Amino acid sequence: MSTGPISELIVPYDPGPLTEKVARRRRLVRTRLVSLVITAAVLLLIYLWRRDDLQDAVFVGLFALVLGISLTLLGVSVALYLMAKRAIGSVGSGTAIRIGPPGIQVAGLSASWPEVAVIDTIKGGVGRKPRLRLTTADGRRADVPLDQVTVFPATLDSTVRAFSAGRHGVDLSALES
Repeated sequence: MSTGPISELIVPYDPGPLTEKVARRRRLVRTRLVSLVITAAVLLLIYLWRRDDLQDAVFVGLFALVLGISLTLLGVSVALYLMAKRAIGSVGSGTAIRIGPPGIQVAGLSASWPEVAVIDTIKGGVGRKPRLRLTTADGRRADVPLDQVTVFPATLDSTVRAFSAGRHGVDLSALES
């Protein structure tokens, strides 16, 4: 075991968090399906039990509203599940981020510390996850989705500051808003 200083930080791509997300979303879809079946069964039982007291138009409207809500929730859950499955296919292999005394590498783009223009984060959106982006002085860019690595952005910031001798840091402002 070495007690000397760390020579570099190597962060591999990790499909683990996305795999867990797919499993959670799959369970959510199953839960929504069970909920839909139970909702339909309860509405059918209410109709059979109180059919003489219920006006057909009122019951049909109530039935449509309640089932519509359940179907909408199921549809959203299925869409989120499919998006998570698609994201697993986009996980890279090998080294996602490498930070050391000579410079930084993000998604295969390497730059020495003097060549680095900006290291920042990109805010996520619908279907997009927050990303770490490296921009070089000559305009080249590379980015890595933060959900594909198992290191916190603040850890990356402190590591960049340490290895670049304080010349650079990771702009985390996109994650704060």
